[in-house]
Amino acid sequence: MAQEPAEEDKAALSGGFDFIEVRAGKGDEIFLWDGSFSYGDSTDQLMLMVEGGGAVGNRIDDVQARLLYGRSISDNVVLLAGVRHDFQPHPHDSYAMVGVQGSIGSRVSWEGYAFLSDDGLVTGDAQVIYQLPITDKIYIEPRAAIAWSAQRVEADGVGAGFTDAEASVRLRFRLNDKINAFVGVAHERLLSDSRELARAQGETLQSTMAVAGFGFSL
Repeated sequence: MAQEPAEEDKAALSGGFDFIEVRAGKGDEIFLWDGSFSYGDSTDQLMLMVEGGGAVGNRIDDVQARLLYGRSISDNVVLLAGVRHDFQPHPHDSYAMVGVQGSIGSRVSWEGYAFLSDDGLVTGDAQVIYQLPITDKIYIEPRAAIAWSAQRVEADGVGAGFTDAEASVRLRFRLNDKINAFVGVAHERLLSDSRELARAQGETLQSTMAVAGFGFSL
């Protein structure tokens, strides 16, 4: 008689929204969201990642979706391949993409991606997140992210090399097993060649904003 697969190997749906938040600073208010969902077992997963945002009270000006196949190569590392499509802004660009996600213990997670656009442009981004428990219901979550481009696209204000970075910290409160609320602060800045392009155009080079929002899981 065939044995049923172990419980941990049964395909299941998981995921949720890491954050749905509002940022405010120097008269500007924006809202952002970032969510991911996966269906699969401990080895193979189909993933959907969605992110976007816009100015509060205005139209949404950034919407992106990533559809990926993930293959676990160890207990802590997943290799990814798939496609990304930008629904906003116009034009609606599409990309082939590869990536990797991983964790170090139960507190540190990291991810990195590379994108190839239908115009042949190569870009990427990476992020690391740390969770520091304070109590059973409260924890501090610092994170750092960086983006890069293999080429200069002056029309888009994108320079070659590292293009922009963000450092943030959130104080999260677990309301229950599925929902948390948070407050925090986020700092963004343009880097290297992209910073010089923005300076020449008289654009903002960096910003620091207060953050408030919530996250939830399925």
